[in-house]
Amino acid sequence: MTTGIRTFSIGDTEAVVALWHAAGLTRPWNDPHRDIERKLAVQPELFLVAEADGGVVGSVMAGYDGHRGWLYYLAADPDHRGRGIGRALVAEAEARLLALGCPKVQLMVRPDNAAARGFYEALGYETFETWNTGKRLIPDG
Repeated sequence: MTTGIRTFSIGDTEAVVALWHAAGLTRPWNDPHRDIERKLAVQPELFLVAEADGGVVGSVMAGYDGHRGWLYYLAADPDHRGRGIGRALVAEAEARLLALGCPKVQLMVRPDNAAARGFYEALGYETFETWNTGKRLIPDG
């Protein structure tokens, strides 16, 4: 299986949404279609997909605000896990962020997601002792 990484295209939408569902990334309070629309309006070149066997098998969204980069929606198809897709997507996202002059990158992982925490730690990500807060400005529901 040869995996390629490329920038998301609109024709990938349904495959990516299905991937996010299969990977357990969707939540009732987030509309994945709206999240895709929003990403396509801001730094769409930082929305990446992994492709293998003619289909989408991975995704990651990245962003850079001038101070730090962020990673979101990293997913690998459950049937393709353990093949380096997640590592390759993170590496490409980091390379694109670095090309923009991004000095650091952060992400959020739910505390009970030990597999994701271990994955990111193996890539050199560190846990920060911070209080993570948020506020919804536009409801998706």
